[in-house]
Amino acid sequence: MKKYSDKFLNQSDKLKKAVVGFEFEFYVKDFSFYKTLEMLNIELAPVKVWGFRKYHSDFTPDKDNFKIEPDLSGGSNMVELVTGPLDYYNAKYYLIKVINFIQNYGYTNDKCSIHFNLSFDSEEKDLNDLNILKLILNTNEEEIFKAFPTRKGNVYAKSIKKIIPYKEYDFFNIPIEIVKNNMRLPNDKYYGINFMHTNEEKESQRLEFRYIGGKDYEKNIGQLIYFMERFIIDVHDSIDVSFDHEDANKLEEYLEENIKMFKNFSKYDNLLIEYPSIVLQIDQSNEYDLVKAYYNNIYPKIYSLIDSTENIGECLINYVTQTQTMEIVDAKIKATSTINNFDFINCDLIGVFDSCNLLGCNVNNSQISKSRITHSEVKNSKVLSCKVDGSTLDNCFFMDGYLNGDMHSGVFRSGELGPYASLDADVKIVNDNENFFDTKYDDESKGDKDGKIAGFGKK
Repeated sequence: MKKYSDKFLNQSDKLKKAVVGFEFEFYVKDFSFYKTLEMLNIELAPVKVWGFRKYHSDFTPDKDNFKIEPDLSGGSNMVELVTGPLDYYNAKYYLIKVINFIQNYGYTNDKCSIHFNLSFDSEEKDLNDLNILKLILNTNEEEIFKAFPTRKGNVYAKSIKKIIPYKEYDFFNIPIEIVKNNMRLPNDKYYGINFMHTNEEKESQRLEFRYIGGKDYEKNIGQLIYFMERFIIDVHDSIDVSFDHEDANKLEEYLEENIKMFKNFSKYDNLLIEYPSIVLQIDQSNEYDLVKAYYNNIYPKIYSLIDSTENIGECLINYVTQTQTMEIVDAKIKATSTINNFDFINCDLIGVFDSCNLLGCNVNNSQISKSRITHSEVKNSKVLSCKVDGSTLDNCFFMDGYLNGDMHSGVFRSGELGPYASLDADVKIVNDNENFFDTKYDDESKGDKDGKIAGFGKK
C-alpha cells in the first residue's frame, strides 16, 4: 500500500537539510482562549506556547517557544498558532501534533490556511542563490489544487505563474535569461509562494508557501506531509542550478499562450468577438469609431481586469476621459488577482481590491484597502484604510479607516467614526489596551506591552 510519507524516502538527504516553520489558522470549539492555551502547553510539551492578546505581536517564536494569538481577520474565535523554525524531523513531529490538536479541539473553514516557511540550515543551500523562475516553472499548482480545490483562484494564494512577464514581448522564442532578467518580484505576499523574504540574512530568509488551506484542511495529515516534503524538494532543486531543456519548454509554452492572448486584445474587433456580453463605452458612448479611437490606450487595463477575474460575464465598462478612470457597471466579479484602480458601480464583488471606488456594490469574502465604499453592503471581509459612507459592514474586520455607516458583528480594530456611524453590541472593539480574549495578563506596569498571558485565570 502506497503511503504519502513514503513518497520521498529516497530523497531524505535533501529533506534533512530543511528548516520548516508553520502558521496554523483555525477556530477553537467550545473553549476559551486561555483554556486552549493551557491544553496546547500540555499537548506540545516540552515546547512552551505563549499566548498574546495582540494581533501580529512582536514576539518571535523559536524551536522551544511557539505563540498563539487572535487572527482578527477571521472574526471571533479564530486564532493563529505560529511555530519557530524547526529542523525537518521536529517539523514533521510538531505538524502531526498540532494537526491532531485541531482535529480534537478546533475546526477550520474556507478562511483558514496553513503556511509552510522553508529554508535550509546547510551552508551550501542559500535562498539568495534561488533560481526563482525555475521554481515557478516547476511548481505543480494543479496537483496542489486537486488536493485542496477551494484554494484555486484564492486571492490570498494567487498563482505564481502570473509573476512571469509576457506583455513586453511580441514573439514566443525568447531566451530564458531575458525573461529571468526582466522578472520583477511583486511587493505582495498574497501569492502561493511569498518571495518577499528570500534576500534577507541567512538566519531570517525563508520562502512562505501559502497554497494549503480551506475547510477541513486538518483532516488529511498525509497530504500535508506530502506537500511539505514536495515543497522542500522543489526549493532544494532550484537553488544554485541553471535551467534545463524541460524548463525551456515549460517557459515557451507559458509565453506562447499568454502572449497570444494579450496581443489578441490589441484589436477592438477581437474584444467584441471574444466578449460579446461586455459593452465598452467612452464617456458613456459606445459609438464604434469613438471607442476604437481610444481603444489602443485602454486595452491593457481592460485586459488586466479580465485576466484577474474568473469568467467575467455581462457588464458595462465606461472610460471617463476627463479623469482617466474606468467604471465597471453591473458586473459579477470574482477576482483571482489583486484589482487596482477601478470604479465599481452596482457590482457583486469577491476578491482583493486596492485603491478602488465602490458605489452601490455587494461585497463578500473580500479584502478592500485604500478605497472609498459608498451605499454598499460588505460582508465577511477585511476593510483596511477605507472611507466608508452610508454603507453596512456585516461580520467584517475594520482597521485604520473612516466609518460613517453601520457595522454589525465583526471586529473594529482602529479608525475614526463619522457622525452617522453605528456599531451594534456584537462588534468587538479591539486595541492594544483592550482584552480580545477572556484571559488574565501580567500587570502592565511590569513592561509587558504585548499582553503576554501570565496565567489561566479569568479576569
